Amino acid sequence: MYNLNCFFQAANVSQRPILEIALEALRLRFSSPYLDLSEYLDFQLYLNDLTFSEKAAFCGHRMQSTLIEIVVDEYSKFMAIDKVTMYFLFRASGFPTPEIHAIYRSRRPSVLLNIATPQDLEDYLRKPGSLPIYFKRSSGSYGHGNTLADHLNGDMLHLGTGSSEPLRDFCCSLDDGGTLGWILQEPLTAHSEIAEISGTDKISGIRIHTILLDSGPQIMKAIFKVNVGNLDCDNFDHGTSGNLLAAVDIKTGKIFRIISGTGLNQIENPLHPKTGRNLLGFQIPYWNKVVELVLEAHLAFPGYLCPGWDVAICETGPTILELNYFGDLKLSQHAYRRGFIDPEFRDFLQIWKINKMLYMTPERRRKLLASSGASSIKGHVGIKRHHWQW
Repeated sequence: MYNLNCFFQAANVSQRPILEIALEALRLRFSSPYLDLSEYLDFQLYLNDLTFSEKAAFCGHRMQSTLIEIVVDEYSKFMAIDKVTMYFLFRASGFPTPEIHAIYRSRRPSVLLNIATPQDLEDYLRKPGSLPIYFKRSSGSYGHGNTLADHLNGDMLHLGTGSSEPLRDFCCSLDDGGTLGWILQEPLTAHSEIAEISGTDKISGIRIHTILLDSGPQIMKAIFKVNVGNLDCDNFDHGTSGNLLAAVDIKTGKIFRIISGTGLNQIENPLHPKTGRNLLGFQIPYWNKVVELVLEAHLAFPGYLCPGWDVAICETGPTILELNYFGDLKLSQHAYRRGFIDPEFRDFLQIWKINKMLYMTPERRRKLLASSGASSIKGHVGIKRHHWQW
């Protein structure tokens, strides 16, 4: 939680007058990009290494909402919200995804094993060969609820975090997953080179942002989410998870910057907290295959202009974990120390002739979209339907 004292600390760290910092933060709050004061501190914009125009390229939650309204297609949204549907589409196109063993608390086609009740789930998990298995919500985000059920010892279920609880309590604790249920899928393990540097065989995924151009999809940014083993997922969770974020050179697949934490607690290029390894220069395994997979997969989703991909690097190669119709921009901005609305992204908006909408008022943007053939949906034009070829 930030307070006035945090601004005094920021002034001390940056050796800038506190009034100067406060005025800069207020300028970014009440004009584009409309950053919250907490976001100003989170991104360490009080430091002296960036120009004001470079700081104004950073996106907070307000600008991200605007971008989603401009570039995300409403018809495409459901495919990213429901991972089961998304996995069906990927598998039908021949793209590797984790194998689904069962679905819990959601009616799905009979090609999948449907488990309806806590008792049925308990019976399933007691069957020989059913464990280990990885649970995640079909409509979840940020890794919330993701759990590795590792093995049973009598009535005690041992989890990937090292904790344990009675099997019945675990089965009864799972909600309905937002009506779309829970996926029970094969647990993936990290490539041996990644496991060696991170000190865990849990997945450290790659978040990749692609953009769609006339010439086809193109990778814009790639972030390596380094799992330190405390959780069953690689979620950064605003720096509180202990996991690291690394910026990846998209041409070579090598790490060139890495951070832990956010704001006043952010550390640049730390050694790995468990292995003590320096991760700078680490080569992401199978990088050329990762690039090829993501660019080919984007072609299966022609309504997505700027999606975010989560890819696991396993011993057998890259596997698509999920597709986000846009993705959280904070990860990229922390890792690269560069605002998402950089010259490359501005060029992308200009190519689609939507760059002027970025700084319009919501009312003017809606009128413009309506006049160009887009439909209003409950007051939100968003989601410009004329991105689609039809």
